[in-house]
Amino acid sequence: MSTKLNLKSTYQITINPVIHSFIGFLPLNRIEFVEKIKNEVESNPMLEIEPPPSSAPAAPEENVSEIEKRLERADSSFLDSYKELGFLKGGDDRMDKNRAIELFTAYSVSLSDHLMEQAMSQFDEKELEIARNIIYNLNGDGYLDIEIESISSSLGTTPKEIERIRNLIKTFDPRGVASRNLRECLLSQIDPDSGNNTLRILIEDHLEDLSRAKYDNIMKRLKINNEELNKLITDLKRLSPRPGGNFEKESVDYAEIDLILLKENNEYIVKYIDEGIPRMLLSSYYEQMLHKAIDKKTKSYLKDKFRNANLFIEGINLRKSMILKIAEILVKKQKDFLDFGEKWKKPLTMKEVARELNYNESTISRSVKNKYIATEKGIINLKSFFSYGIKGEFGFKHSVETIRDKIKRIIDEEPKGKPLSDQDMVQKLTDLGIKISRRTIRNYRDEMNIPNSSKRKELYKLKQQVW
Repeated sequence: MSTKLNLKSTYQITINPVIHSFIGFLPLNRIEFVEKIKNEVESNPMLEIEPPPSSAPAAPEENVSEIEKRLERADSSFLDSYKELGFLKGGDDRMDKNRAIELFTAYSVSLSDHLMEQAMSQFDEKELEIARNIIYNLNGDGYLDIEIESISSSLGTTPKEIERIRNLIKTFDPRGVASRNLRECLLSQIDPDSGNNTLRILIEDHLEDLSRAKYDNIMKRLKINNEELNKLITDLKRLSPRPGGNFEKESVDYAEIDLILLKENNEYIVKYIDEGIPRMLLSSYYEQMLHKAIDKKTKSYLKDKFRNANLFIEGINLRKSMILKIAEILVKKQKDFLDFGEKWKKPLTMKEVARELNYNESTISRSVKNKYIATEKGIINLKSFFSYGIKGEFGFKHSVETIRDKIKRIIDEEPKGKPLSDQDMVQKLTDLGIKISRRTIRNYRDEMNIPNSSKRKELYKLKQQVW
């Protein structure tokens, strides 16, 4: 029997425990992150949450938070805009963050509350129960998604009674709410005493022809001329296909802001909001116990918990640092977007930010997920700062928003007698230094609800005949 010696080279990736904790924290939103901290404190005796400071006299100037110092140094015009909104109270150097978050959150009456107020003044107790089940099952646009049979079964009443109450609700403000489909919704908004039977027929039988711009077919079947059809279309546009669209949606995803954006001397300053996030401490009691002469098993347990506690705290600090670094880069690169609006957004990908920070693209993706920054213009999702672009001549990139705007301008200025095809627009954009496929133009056109050239030609023709 012979003995052989074999050498084998292998590679194994080992993730630093701190990085492992840090990566787990990144995709959590602020609420989930706070919950994660509280759960960890419960499971690790080495961790404690720093108690809130006891009531004491006002802190001296050197202890004022950095945000308040920034506000104090800011120019008066910046402070005035915040005073008007009620962000500042008790002196210019005190910021009411709760008031700021309140004002950054849109407020409006919900559709269900608006309808229930009307229902309570019209229905008796039994009818009100049916109305409540209808109203609270409306979707964001005001349509009833649930089956009538389901409601009647749960309430122990007949489908006929449910339909009777639903038809009454359709007459509430906004009219057409609680409809089952678009046709029913539009018909519910026509005044029964208006005598506009032709509009009813148009909605009942010719919505599909209308969507396809088959105007000749409609005029032939309804026996009307161009002027009459144009008037019908004008009347139709006065009706709302989404009667609940102007109300606050019932299913609101609440988001707590992680960052606040301040502007000082025309420069943006990003600050991480520490308020609301528990501050972690190592337990002095258990740390002392670790260094005492105790049994081996307890010492090993506390040693493990001590190590995990340090990793956890370090992971928290790394999370804060990462989110802040990314936000600063996004704000710096998209300054024009913040100053002038969506059309000024530059092409910027996660890959570019990852390269600048020397991190993996997936780390950037995790970091911006469910993260929000409060600005003078409202709350912005960090993901909104990214924009994919299309490469033009000399390596210059055009943002998607810019390309959409150029397509719209080309169509607005096209000859009405011979609208441009998607292929024609390919050439027009190529002349502007933007290389883009016909299919991409069609997709952008569809997103902007702009019809193709043949439908636009029919629309132009109809308008010309009317005028």
